[in-house]
Amino acid sequence: MSKLTSEQIDEYFKIHLPYRNRILTAHKNLCALGAYHGNPAILQSCFESSLITGRMYLNVLGISKKNNSVDRPNYRPDDLNAEDLGGKLVDLNTLSQTDKDDFLNFLIMSDKGAAHLTLPRRHDWENTHVVIDKIVSLVKTNVYSPTGRPFEV
Repeated sequence: MSKLTSEQIDEYFKIHLPYRNRILTAHKNLCALGAYHGNPAILQSCFESSLITGRMYLNVLGISKKNNSVDRPNYRPDDLNAEDLGGKLVDLNTLSQTDKDDFLNFLIMSDKGAAHLTLPRRHDWENTHVVIDKIVSLVKTNVYSPTGRPFEV
């Protein structure tokens, strides 16, 4: 049973999810336009925001990290997941090892590279847009499709 009313779910699909979809894809979309010549802070902000939003969506989908592997999140009482929105959690057993590795590296990068100021470490940032495409695909499949709603940005 969802923690949300049907009106609240409608609000999430109308306002909150499209807002986050735009944040998730903004850096990738700016880069796809070619060389960006504007303020570098805008591009950098889009990158950092996409990491944090991707991390949020992975958690919504039931994907987190524990002991250096992909696992289920420890949801707090006020956390929402795909099931609360009428969708379904990702079956972790159906993920390929490549997807698990990509998601784990993305989660580590979003934690250690964006959400927290930590000691220097190498991150696989070159793979970020590939992982964002995978996250978008899972959001469409596990959140939007089960509810019959079109993915919106």
